[in-house]
Amino acid sequence: MARTAALAPNVDTAPAAIDIVFGEADPPVESAITMELNTARLILRSFREDDVDRMAQLFGNPNFMRFSLGVFTERKQTVAFIEKVIGWDRTGIPSQFAVVPKAEDAVIGYCGFYHHAELPGEVEIGYRLHPDYWNRGLITEAARAVRDHAFADLKLPRVISLIHAENIPSRRVAEKNGMKVEKEIMFRGFPTLVYAISREEWLVNRDAS
Repeated sequence: MARTAALAPNVDTAPAAIDIVFGEADPPVESAITMELNTARLILRSFREDDVDRMAQLFGNPNFMRFSLGVFTERKQTVAFIEKVIGWDRTGIPSQFAVVPKAEDAVIGYCGFYHHAELPGEVEIGYRLHPDYWNRGLITEAARAVRDHAFADLKLPRVISLIHAENIPSRRVAEKNGMKVEKEIMFRGFPTLVYAISREEWLVNRDAS
């Protein structure tokens, strides 16, 4: 809106990574917990170290990085992201999934959970998708799977999405997934809408459908 030891600085210090801060300290090294979610067209899987090169391409794409502070200019920033995500997986903390179409074996983006130091107790669903795959409903499909995982499996009380007020496509994704604007805040220097949905609201919507 992120492994193994000492391959890169903490993602919190990467200059272009302001929208992917996960926490102040790396978790201890343990066995990685792998997760996979399946939708009609997508596999959402845990990140791996061999995803670095592909993700570096994505993070270097200005359209992929719209509504952030800019593209990643150094490979170590991508390594930090991957290591941070795998680090959370090792401790069982919900984190990001690599988004892979079932029809091809290539990571086209990510979708999953963020944990922001500025918003203790909140869990954000965030996502980015390669522009070649926009306007197909894919990221809505991914975000819906992550939302359902949050409530059905993890039993989280609520989730939010932090979205730049001018980011209309991301706002539509949130709204299609039952989220509503709760308030507007300044988040890391940007006017940001806080979209939210509670587990109770999700249950009502699910039972009504």
